[in-house]
Order: sequence, then structure tokens, then C-alpha cells
Amino acid sequence: MKASTAAARNRAALWSLVRPLLLRHRVKILVSVALIPVSSLMALLVPYMTKLAIDDVIVPASAAHDLEPYATHLLLLVGLSLVVVVLGYLADAFYVSLLQRTGQSLIADMRARVYERTLRLPRSYYDTHPIGTVLTRVTSDMEALGESLATGVLSMFADVLKALTFLGMMFFLNWRLTLVLLGVIPVVAVLIKFFQSRIRATFFVSRQALSEATGFLQECLAGMKTLQLFGAERKALQAFMDRNRRFVDAQNSSNYYDAVMFSLVEGVTTLSLALVLWYAAGGLLAGTLTLGVLVAFMEYIQRMFVPVREFSQQVAILQRAMAALDHVGDLLRLPLDPAEPAQGAAIAERAARPSGGEPGEAPAAGEIPLFESLVFDRVRFRYRADGQAILKGVSFSLRRGETLAVVGATGSGKSTLIKLLTRAYSGYEGSILLNGQELRDIPADRLGRLISVVHQGVFLYQGSVAFNIGLGREGIGRDAIERSAAYVNADRFIRQLDGGFDFRIAPGGANLSAGQCQLISFARAVAAHTELIVLDEATSSVDSMTESLIQEAVGRLYEDKTVIAIAHRLSTIRSADNILVMDQGGIVESGTHEQLMAAGGVYAGLVGRLDAAEAPPGPGAAGAQPSA
Repeated sequence: MKASTAAARNRAALWSLVRPLLLRHRVKILVSVALIPVSSLMALLVPYMTKLAIDDVIVPASAAHDLEPYATHLLLLVGLSLVVVVLGYLADAFYVSLLQRTGQSLIADMRARVYERTLRLPRSYYDTHPIGTVLTRVTSDMEALGESLATGVLSMFADVLKALTFLGMMFFLNWRLTLVLLGVIPVVAVLIKFFQSRIRATFFVSRQALSEATGFLQECLAGMKTLQLFGAERKALQAFMDRNRRFVDAQNSSNYYDAVMFSLVEGVTTLSLALVLWYAAGGLLAGTLTLGVLVAFMEYIQRMFVPVREFSQQVAILQRAMAALDHVGDLLRLPLDPAEPAQGAAIAERAARPSGGEPGEAPAAGEIPLFESLVFDRVRFRYRADGQAILKGVSFSLRRGETLAVVGATGSGKSTLIKLLTRAYSGYEGSILLNGQELRDIPADRLGRLISVVHQGVFLYQGSVAFNIGLGREGIGRDAIERSAAYVNADRFIRQLDGGFDFRIAPGGANLSAGQCQLISFARAVAAHTELIVLDEATSSVDSMTESLIQEAVGRLYEDKTVIAIAHRLSTIRSADNILVMDQGGIVESGTHEQLMAAGGVYAGLVGRLDAAEAPPGPGAAGAQPSA
């Protein structure tokens, strides 16, 4: 019951995706459908022309031993047959060509829609699903679905229509012979039904195995340096081969069932011909059946079982699509972030922002504030319903222009605050108000214009430095990119690169240092023109020279922006307007640096450890180790 319910939901999700795409290509699809009866009619007429030629020309001419009286009739039939054959070929060629072009367009549109949906999924989805499995859904799963929707369904419709027209003509020619043939049809139906379920089961295993293999391969490629460093290449290869073998076994099983089904249908075709010949022999001897009817009948049997054989192959394609649907449907049914606001409002808001400013100033410093206040009110949160509570009634407030530092031991809940604020996770209890509006009700695109985050782990795309700062976002031109880089002191090293802002960054930022990558990340956040900037352990792994540049930029942010900093350097903590000390999911202390030091509590102990970590190394020391 659960499986059938899930399948029904998957079909509904798929239909919501496919319906607008089918409407977009409706003209091509309707033309293709209109050509199917034309092709069927042309295929129907050729054997009937053969019947007329035998019964009306060849047999009488043979009896009279004179072809001349029938020559004109014969030439007419030959000419008509030639015209029918040419028209049939043209209809088939145009129909197949148009169908394939429509199918490719439909697949491309579907893949783009699914990719668009992956961009709007909650970030928490990617914490539990390997990127490789998502990649499989966008590529091979969509290919299988598109193949079925674009060509499989219409081809099956054409095959059924042709088979029915041939069967109708056979009834017209000789209903007794047709009844003999109909005794074989149930056998074909049972064979197709029998193999259909088995093919689908093997295809489902195949899709799962391919998804797992792709996900594993993606992880290994992303961590290739680690594998090579620790000499784990052989183990990784064996693990991939195991997953790949499961995929190959499933594919071999499906190919086996497909081949057996095709061979059995072929055998039933031969059996049908033998039965018809056996029954027709008596009719020919008794004079109740003409030779032309028998020849045409045999031709119709051959032609009727061609679409039946193709139909059996289309069943395999359809089962492959159904297996892919089980994968894609789950993704399509996932809840998305709130819908985007009206386009006009978004454009008006962007247009209202100033674009001036000199290097060293905050780009587009807000004449129209986008951020006013943030309030956490008794917020509780756990990652799993049956898991341990990570936040236990956290409450605090932040107003525009203030700076807030959050400190605490690892696992105290600091990063979880940021994940909730950026809506990487939902399902919290209590209330989070941003500008007086509940966070979960704020559209995703507006939230992105309110908050920028600088993470400890920086992801850089393969492309220019300018692109990695602006990310192609609307309203962020080259001038804004360069001002943002100057604001965080990143322009000092960028202009020394070969090509400057047009310097091509290698995958993962491999041709830049960790500090340079972090500076680009700072510039990226500043370029977004947001009033609230979150620093999530943003300088915990940079060198001392880069840290001094970043600390200078942080000082500017403290003056110009509203900042929340997951504290990692004592200098960052000291200058904050308010400091929250977290422990085991709750706030145990809050206040300024001076107030908390005077209290001599948890914060004072943390500062002591930070002072020790940031102290200059003594003789023989390995160097200062930053505290997280």
C-alpha cells in the first residue's frame, strides 16, 4: 500500500513538472500524433494492393494464359503501390524526425527544471544526500524519463494503433482466419505482463546502483588528495568496483529478460503463421479462400507483430522510466523554500540602492536600510525528532548597527544559530523574528538580500576572480566587485595575479592560498550589499599576515554594518557591542568584554585560553595555534 501511494505521488509530482513542458511543445506533439494514422493507413494499403494484384490480375491471367488484358490494371496497382510506399516512408521519416527533436527539447527542458528545483531545495538536504546522487537524478534519470515521455509513449501509441488497424483489416478480409490468430494474442499479453514486472524490478536496482556509484565517485574525486596522501587508492578502487558490479549485474538481468521476451514474441509470430497456413489450406482447397487473401493475410500478420515486438521493447523503456521516476519523484515532492516575491518589487528594491562609493568605503552603504532588528525568542531545535536538543530556549536580540559575538566550546550550538538564521534548517520551536517578521515566512530571495555569510570553509568556482566575488548576481557590476575587494583589502593580492580580477581560479581554489580564498569570500559577502553580515569562524585557518588584513576589514564592518561573529580571535571578541557565551545549547552569560571579565565566569576562562593560544610563540615553539 505504501509503495503504491508513493508511486501515485511520484506520478503526480512528475505530471506537475511535465504538463507545462508538454504544453510548450504541443504543436510538434500534435503534428507527430496526426502523422501516426497517416503512417498506419499507408502500411495498411500495401498488402491490400498485393491482394488485388493476385486475385484480380495474376490468378485470372494465369488461368487465361494471357497477361495483356490485365496489363493496364496491373500497372495501375503497381503505380498506386509505389505512391503508397513513398508516402508511407515520408510520413514515417517526418514523424520519427519530429518526434526525436521534440524528445530532445523536452529532455533538455525537464533537466533544466529539475536542476532549478535542486537550487531551491533547503541546504539541509545536501547535508544528508551525496552530490553524486543528485547528479544522477539530473542527468541519467532525466534521460530515462525523457526517453519514455518523448518517444516511448507516442511510439507505443503508434504501435497499438497500427496493430489494431491491421487486425481490423484482417477481420474484413476473413473473420475465421482472424479468430484463429486471436487465440495466440492472449499468450503474447501474458508474456509481456510476466516480463514487465521483472524488468522494472531490475531497472529499479540498476538506478539505485548507478546513483550509489556516482555518489561514491564524486566523493572520491572531491577528496582525491586525501586518498593519495594516505595511500587509500586501492581500497577506493575496490569499493567503486563493488558498486559498479552491482549496476552491471542489474543491467545484465534486465537485458536478459528483455532478450527472452523479444525471442518469445518472435516465436509466437512464427507459430501464428503456421496456424494460419494450416487452417487456410482447407479454405484454399474448398474454394472459400482466395490466394490473394491468404498472401495479404500473411503479410498483415508479419506487419502486425512488428509493432507488437516493438511494443515489447517499449515496455522495457517504460519500466526504465518508472524506475527513474521513483528517484526523481522523491526529489520533486520535497518542500521548497518560500516562493519569491513579485518581480516588480524585487527590481524596485534593487534600483533604490545607491551604487556610488570610493575604494575603501562600504559599497552601496545603506541609505535605505534593509535590516532593522533580529530577535531569537526561546528558540529550541534538534536535528532529528528523536535526537538530542541542540538549542535549549535561546533568546537574544540584535538591532541595526550593533555587533554581536558568540563564543563557546565546540558543540555548544554556535553554528546551529547561524544555520537557523540562514534557514539551512527549519523546524525550530519558539520564534525568530527578522525585521519583525517570522523567519520561516520570509521569501528565500529576500532573505539572501538581508544576510550575507562568510564561512570558515570557502568554496570557489572554476572561473575568474571577478565572477567568484560577484557570482553573476544582478546589480553587482565590475565597479562594485572592485570596491568590495578594496574594502576587505583583497585587491592588494588580486592586482598582483596574472590578469588581476580576470585571473582564472583552478577548481577548488587550488592555485590560491587559504588566506587569499578567505579574502575573496569576504569580498563576496560585502558585494552582496547586505546590512547584516555573519562571520562564521571566518579567520580560524588563515596566516597571520592575511589575518591582519581581515581584522582591518572586520573593523570597518563593525563600523558600517550589523555583524554577528562566531568568535575565533580575541580581537574580534573585545570590540563587540554584546557577547553571548554558549554552553550545551544555552546562553550562560552575556554582556560586553569588560562586564564578562569582571564577572570572572565562563567567559573569563575562555579568554584566558584564547590569550594563551594567540600569544607569540617562544623559542622552539611550533607557533600560535588559533582557537575555535
